[in-house]
Amino acid sequence: MSIQSATQTLKPEWIDHNGHLNMAYYGVLFDWGVDAVQDSVGLGIDYARSSGFTTFSGEFHIRYLRELPPDASVYSTFRLLDVGPKAYHFCQELYHSDGWLSATGEGISLHIDQSGPRVAPYPAPVLAALQAMLAEHSQSPVPDWVGRTMGIRK
Repeated sequence: MSIQSATQTLKPEWIDHNGHLNMAYYGVLFDWGVDAVQDSVGLGIDYARSSGFTTFSGEFHIRYLRELPPDASVYSTFRLLDVGPKAYHFCQELYHSDGWLSATGEGISLHIDQSGPRVAPYPAPVLAALQAMLAEHSQSPVPDWVGRTMGIRK
């Protein structure tokens, strides 16, 4: 079980001198894929503007599997893997609109009290929404690339 983002078309200024999507914009596309999810659990932009709390990325790993050409349309998926009182662990996949996998991402999102700033507990309704999502997403097996360490293949 995962949540699919809206489809995005790559912008010409995102294409690098190699003729494909520059690595920095994979992060942008993955980040946009988190926005709708955060809105759905009460952590969206309105929450950040009105509450004094927000979210920060604590860690994010990207695996580049297949180049995205200019003018490609893409979407991402989001899967919640674990939830704590102040953070959640998730994974994403970035797909070309033709259905092939281009990249994967794995991250930790932190709940932040902006007055510190410092990591802080989620409000009860947000934590409950995250836990409900986790219960649903936990029904599918965790992808085999989650938690993979980085290193040189020999």
